[in-house]
Amino acid sequence: MDHRSRAHADCPPGPRRPRLPGASVRGAPLWLSVLGLLLWASVGLAHQPPQAPIPSRHPRAESLTHELATLHTKYQMAQPATRKQLHGPLLKLATERRQLLMTLLEEHPGEVLRVAFPADLRAGLPAAVRALVEEEAEVEGTLEVLHEDRYDGERFLCALTTPAGQRLALHFAAEPPTAVETGTRVRVSGIRLQQNLALTSGSSSVQTLAAALPNTFGAQNTLVILVNFTDKATQPYTVATAQNVVFQQTSNFDMENSYGQTSLTGTVVGWYTIALSNTVCDYSTLASQAKSAAQAAGVNLAAYTRYVYAFPQNACTWWGLGSVGGKPSQAWINGSLTLKVVSHEMGHNFGLYHAHSLDCGSTVLGTACTASDYGDTIDTMGNPASGHFNAFHKERLGWLNYGSSPVITTVQTDGVYPIEPLETAGTGPKALAILKSTDATTGQQVWYYVEYRQALGFDSFLSSNSNVLNGVVIHTGSLSDGNSSYLLDMTPATASWSDPALVVGQSFIDPNAAVTITPMTATATGATVAVSFGPLPCVPANPALTVTPSQSQWVQPGGTVPFTVTMTNKDNASCAVSTFALQATVPSGWSALVTPASLTLAPGASASATVQVTVPAAVADGFYTMGLAVANASNTGYTASTSATIVVVSGLTVTLSADKASYARGKTVTLTTKVSANGAATANASVVVKITKANGSVVTQNATTNAT
Repeated sequence: MDHRSRAHADCPPGPRRPRLPGASVRGAPLWLSVLGLLLWASVGLAHQPPQAPIPSRHPRAESLTHELATLHTKYQMAQPATRKQLHGPLLKLATERRQLLMTLLEEHPGEVLRVAFPADLRAGLPAAVRALVEEEAEVEGTLEVLHEDRYDGERFLCALTTPAGQRLALHFAAEPPTAVETGTRVRVSGIRLQQNLALTSGSSSVQTLAAALPNTFGAQNTLVILVNFTDKATQPYTVATAQNVVFQQTSNFDMENSYGQTSLTGTVVGWYTIALSNTVCDYSTLASQAKSAAQAAGVNLAAYTRYVYAFPQNACTWWGLGSVGGKPSQAWINGSLTLKVVSHEMGHNFGLYHAHSLDCGSTVLGTACTASDYGDTIDTMGNPASGHFNAFHKERLGWLNYGSSPVITTVQTDGVYPIEPLETAGTGPKALAILKSTDATTGQQVWYYVEYRQALGFDSFLSSNSNVLNGVVIHTGSLSDGNSSYLLDMTPATASWSDPALVVGQSFIDPNAAVTITPMTATATGATVAVSFGPLPCVPANPALTVTPSQSQWVQPGGTVPFTVTMTNKDNASCAVSTFALQATVPSGWSALVTPASLTLAPGASASATVQVTVPAAVADGFYTMGLAVANASNTGYTASTSATIVVVSGLTVTLSADKASYARGKTVTLTTKVSANGAATANASVVVKITKANGSVVTQNATTNAT
């Protein structure tokens, strides 16, 4: 039998009929609430589990989460004197857990999302403890995207500045946003921990509210600030050298790349010694102190739209850091102030990501390919000394195929098409764009960009490269994804990336796109390229599979958890309708009902199924994994899988009822609360009932469950 407590409240005169959880009084609601409705604890378990929870990479995060939930339940069940004794341990446990989650945020934000307290459980924590526990948050503000160029690769740093000036670091469990730039106004949804937000991905957790305005044409007002450190006051180059590198070499590079449309103008100031040690890596403080020093010297910061901070080598492991877009944009040059470094970082400032390469082994394209961050050997956003931006990058900047810029020819029919050298200032086509694929669901298009490079201007480093000079270079890219530039290797039989071009007389055939590309001629003034198309074949692909809610779901032993699974057929438009079989995998002794068990979808179509997972009554508290898989029934090699986390925590349930269906005015309403733990009676549980009367006044009753 459930243990019970009773609370009495005098009603105003007049008859009324209770409506739980609210009762109507002269058309106004009488709201009844039980505080601590979700009370999780390890109490009253009579059975041992048939299996143990599945371990994770960070079991300590799981155990601290469970310990905190359990101790909180004991706190809620305790008498006032005992609560005082438990408050300290609660604070200590919450502090230790927060410190651990803070260390996980940088490299494992997905783990923070996985062990996050649900909102209703967090709401019941004591205020001081609640302040130490992460919370669900939706925040609007201005996005900042920074790109670290490290000696061991690349890394994105993202932050959000709210209208109130608060800065929150963003940590993405999956891909960060690549379709937006610094200055974009966004709304983000995730789990907040102090001044940090853990988010699922750039595509699912970030909503664009207002795009940043581009700033890639005309004279770019640039301020270069030279600083050094209190413990390293060296000046590795002169002001004159910095002036030459930025406003001569890099400006000329941009002028040539933009066909005379963009240049750098401004000045170099410093050297200033700032109150920062070279043994720490704090780019934000460095920028702030550099600007303050320049301002103190009489520099008008508002006159510039681009800031470059240059300093002797310090503890940072990157050689350059740049905001992706932004007005003003910012670039940090760590140690080496050269054309290669400055043009690369300011390429980020213009809005560019890296120029990658795609290595598919013995073939140009395949299913087992490796992308290299800086793999493009002829684009300064990759790995050469000072190569031109490729045609895809120039199109993103508006320096090709926009306004008065030279054009890119979009090829849709068979023919022979001319292209001029990418480096020259002529008005003819500088590249060909040929459709590679279209996502059947999102409509996102990926294109082949065919360009012709010669040893001219800043591409003079190609003078001895007979492969590139006698063929065409092919990249892939999607205009909806700035981080999608990939150089393809048209000579996969060699191990070198110095010969990526498709030379005259050779053909590249993509059977999936039904396109053949053949360079016909290559001279000093241009190249001609033959393009032919065939019927588009069916190209099957692995389906896409997502599960909602994406956050861990908390449940008591014996409870049921619902999920929604959404599947998308990613086959191309030439394929037929396919049937896909869905399967859920749960621990032994559990049950999972998938409805429907199969989905029949046309290419590009999506549909959903429900999964009801029932947890046995005799199961240990802990974190468990539900696996989800889908396979094409007629082509079983095409599959997808995902998973969801279910957190089992023994807990209390509270129900509230009235003793009658209706009352005469002036009569007493008797309310009964029933408290149980996993179906078993719970004595000595503290219950608070709040009753809101029709006039807005609140009556609060406190009671403790008895043994009857």
